[in-house]
Amino acid sequence: MEEARAVLKKKDAILEHPSMLAEAIDCIRYNNPQSGHNEAEELLVESYQGAIEFLFELGTWLTYIDEDAQSTRNIIESVVKEAILQNYDRSKAITCLTDEASADTMEWLSQMVESPTWRQTIYNLAQHPRNEDCPFLSLSMPCIAVKESLIGELVSVPLAWNTLGIFLKCVIYVLQPLLAAGDTVKDQTFMYSIAFLQPKRNNASCTNYSSVSHSEMSMVNSESLPSIDDVKGFVSAVDNEHQPYSSEGESHFSFDTAQDMLTHFLEMGCHSEHGYLLLQSILQCLARKMKSHCAHHLIWLLEAEASRRGRDVSRYTTYLCGARDYPDSMDAMRIILKEQDLIPDAVLLLEEAYKGDASPPVALLRQPIFIALLADALFASSDRLLTEQLEQYAYLYSYAAVVVEEIEPTTERRISCIRTEVDEAKREVLEASRICRQWNNMSGSGISLRAFRDLPSLLRCLSCRPVSLGVFRFVRVVFHTKRVDFELNMDTMKPYCIVVNELAEVNEYLRPALLAFITELLASSVEGMEDLSQLEYKRMLVGLLVHLLSCGHVLPVINTMHRLFLRNRVDVSIVRHFVTEVLKVAGQPYATFFMNALHPLVVHPDISDGLKGGKDTDYVNEFLEYYEKENSPSPSY
Repeated sequence: MEEARAVLKKKDAILEHPSMLAEAIDCIRYNNPQSGHNEAEELLVESYQGAIEFLFELGTWLTYIDEDAQSTRNIIESVVKEAILQNYDRSKAITCLTDEASADTMEWLSQMVESPTWRQTIYNLAQHPRNEDCPFLSLSMPCIAVKESLIGELVSVPLAWNTLGIFLKCVIYVLQPLLAAGDTVKDQTFMYSIAFLQPKRNNASCTNYSSVSHSEMSMVNSESLPSIDDVKGFVSAVDNEHQPYSSEGESHFSFDTAQDMLTHFLEMGCHSEHGYLLLQSILQCLARKMKSHCAHHLIWLLEAEASRRGRDVSRYTTYLCGARDYPDSMDAMRIILKEQDLIPDAVLLLEEAYKGDASPPVALLRQPIFIALLADALFASSDRLLTEQLEQYAYLYSYAAVVVEEIEPTTERRISCIRTEVDEAKREVLEASRICRQWNNMSGSGISLRAFRDLPSLLRCLSCRPVSLGVFRFVRVVFHTKRVDFELNMDTMKPYCIVVNELAEVNEYLRPALLAFITELLASSVEGMEDLSQLEYKRMLVGLLVHLLSCGHVLPVINTMHRLFLRNRVDVSIVRHFVTEVLKVAGQPYATFFMNALHPLVVHPDISDGLKGGKDTDYVNEFLEYYEKENSPSPSY
């Protein structure tokens, strides 16, 4: 009886489901035959608020204002949407899923998801932590996924991925543009990810091994590194005006679409353990059937991102790389990946296995965390290592980089294994490692003389791709840890600048990472450095950017500087210096994309006013005259 009265006392109870009202009224009449009918009527009248009718009348009035009907609808929907987001109660929403109400719920829910506004409302609710397992919102996802055209919206809604069918549809939607983007983009993106990957070492995991010095690496810990989302910002602007890459014919997917999908791909893979395993299994199948390396690069990218987020995926990584016939090697690699440290016994076991005739697949070595650990130990560390350790690390590092294997796709049997370049790569790695480790231990005024003496040897080694990756990680540590030496004597910075410039020359795939690294330095404040020293320091960084631009990385460099300027991350004088230096190295005729990118910086009042009276005015005037000539309307005859 009291429950029936409570139903009729709700605000606007008359708008509740008819069967619910009928049941409550019958209950009151049955328990109170004499006045039950009047009581039910009075309760319904008292609870009536007229909210729906009020909104209807309000909407009718709004149609008489100057706005069109759609604008009126948008206003009302916006207000209702805000109210829903603020007052949504998942416990009350579950009442829509009772046996009696489920049929009606599915009917109005199917109509509701037709509207973009209400779908967005559902997405906003689903992404709130308190609603991550809400049954009503989970039910909404299949209703949306019925339409294939709406799958693109669900790739950013984690709640939808809990349903296997929807997850697979989202995987297909995301992978198509990524696989069609081609190897070039994947190489850039993968190299960027590995270049900044910072293993989280366990100090207690090994007492005999001296890991990369924490005093050096504290300035470049994983929290300060560019996230994988930044790949989109640093790689998206390419010099060929966003032409789609495809290694297997024409593709209707644009490069920008592939970059947009990259973030969704990584989020889906790292959302849950079963999602990671499923996505990696799909990519492994694709990698065996595709001729290009796109799927392999996506596998490594996902592994790197999972490691960056602190997920232990070592057992899946070692199992899926085709080394199941080598359990000892798998266990050794799994220990290294789990601890994120170069465990001596495990490294020794791997070296012996890969020096044997029946070596495990090279894919077992090509793990992002393992590569980063080796690169740091060989190049970025100043700690002492035994000769045996250096030999082991250099061999495994070189083996992973240069060995070429041919695998039978169906049986996963190795057909051939070419190791001819391992010894040469190892010599290059050891020579570059020796120089980097010596530079790391030098300080004071003597650093410049010693560095210039070793510089030619180091530059010759940079054409070896594994060396270039390790040296990049080395110079990034140096620029963070030797700022005091740079302040005392800027000449000590010049050898490292020469190395950075050479990296940009010889390894095009490192250019996005170099741009991110230089930008990080340029936008950061240098505490304790005198103003004049800081100005000279940042001018030298601008020189690195200009050289990177001259290597062909044009639009990303200009767009990055423009973004820093608009966000007040760099001083105006630095931007002026950048503009003049760029115009010095760029000659006529200017490419259209170059002019359109640089022109907003040149004509900005804060920049142009300082350029007009400077000694480099001629370069600026020539550029502006050429721009006006190219963009002036052609005379009509």
